[in-house]
Amino acid sequence: MNDINNIEQLLRHWALGDITVTPIPSHSQTAWDVGGKYILKCCRNADDLSRGMRFSKLLTPHKIPVAVFIPTKDGQLTTPDGLHCLMTKIPGKHMDFYEEPALAIEMGRELARLHIALVDIESKTSFCDSNLLDDWKNNIKPSLNDVSDEIVQRVDKKLCDIFPKLPRQLIHRDVHAHNVLFDAGRLTGWLDFDIGQRNVRIFDIAYLLSGLLIGNTDKLEKIERWHTIYKNLLHGYCEVNPLSGNEVNALPVLMIVIEFLFVRFWDGQGNAVQRKVSLELAEWLYDKYGKEV
Repeated sequence: MNDINNIEQLLRHWALGDITVTPIPSHSQTAWDVGGKYILKCCRNADDLSRGMRFSKLLTPHKIPVAVFIPTKDGQLTTPDGLHCLMTKIPGKHMDFYEEPALAIEMGRELARLHIALVDIESKTSFCDSNLLDDWKNNIKPSLNDVSDEIVQRVDKKLCDIFPKLPRQLIHRDVHAHNVLFDAGRLTGWLDFDIGQRNVRIFDIAYLLSGLLIGNTDKLEKIERWHTIYKNLLHGYCEVNPLSGNEVNALPVLMIVIEFLFVRFWDGQGNAVQRKVSLELAEWLYDKYGKEV
């Protein structure tokens, strides 16, 4: 249900009157701008959507900038199929950290504040309790048949050694440049808590950093800026919520494991092109940071 007629049909669940609907390009067929005031979102999984809504509701009292969900005419927060919701549109825009590396300091501070708030709401909502080490041993590692034994063994040893020393808590789990909004140098909104889970807290940091490298590893200027972003992000985070030495030390291996996680994901999706992108990035990270793994 993603053509404009069907979207307009969906919007009848809310009393909005005549209003312009525009697809959001970065969320192909899953999100639409509604009159510049709201966002209509479609989620493939009703449980994920419900989880994201609970996170937003619980985070609002902590002054974490999140969307407010708009009830339907029947007083429900989703359509009868449980897959569509309407939320307020948060002001701001997606930013390119390469264009403004200093923004990573603000990003680090706000991620630290989010993590502090997530610790507080952990007892108030249900979530997936994910163990990245178990996932590595049981699912990711066995799928890396075309990766050299040296890389797999060294990553395995490092992760097994350091993982038990890493603090675990509720995290966003999908922190990337398109899930945060900025305005005038300030973070104005967090988006998409649908896959929030309990995990090592630095997963969110490693996920953001490795994601920024996609398509940029052959660009010397961007790699230099990425190192600045890396330092700025940690600086901002530690101003608010200090990281342990083990957490800082674990970031390189976590970035590699995250890319191997995507290798397995894209393999399961049958997407050889994206699998190759993730594999090459994992191997690039190992080549650059192998001494730290």
